[in-house]
Amino acid sequence: MTVLLLAAALAAGGAWAQEAGAQIRPMLISPGGYPVFYSSEGPLSFVTATPGELPPGAQDIGEVRGRSCQYCISVPLAASLQATQLSVVVGNGGYHKTLAAIRKERPELAGIYDVKVDVETFSVFLGVYTRLCTDIVARGYKTGP
Repeated sequence: MTVLLLAAALAAGGAWAQEAGAQIRPMLISPGGYPVFYSSEGPLSFVTATPGELPPGAQDIGEVRGRSCQYCISVPLAASLQATQLSVVVGNGGYHKTLAAIRKERPELAGIYDVKVDVETFSVFLGVYTRLCTDIVARGYKTGP
C-alpha cells in the first residue's frame, strides 16, 4: 500500500512539473532567415508578492512602470516576398532590465506587487524592422521611515 501511495505521489509530482514547464515560454524576438548576430534577452518568469504578503511596515508608494526592448533588423537577399534574409538581433527585453529601470527611477523602492506584464510587438515593412518590448506596471512599496 505504501508503495502505491509513493508511486501515485511521484506520478502526480511529475505531471505538475510538466504542467508548470509547459507554461514557461521565453519571449525572445524571432530572427528572420539567417541570424548574422544575435545578442538578446527576453522575459521568462518572475514571482512577486500579493498585497497580503507584503512585509510588516511596508508603505505603498503608488504605481511604478518600466519598459525594456529587443530589436531585430532583417535584410532580404533578393527582391522577393519569400527571399532569404540576414538578421541582426540585439537588446535586453527581460524582467531584470525592466526592473532595473524602475529602480533607477524610484530609488526608494523596496519591492513591487500586483504586477501586470505586457509584451508588445511592433513590426514594419514585412518584418524588416521588429521591436519586442516588455512593459511592467505594478504597485511599489518601501520599507522603513
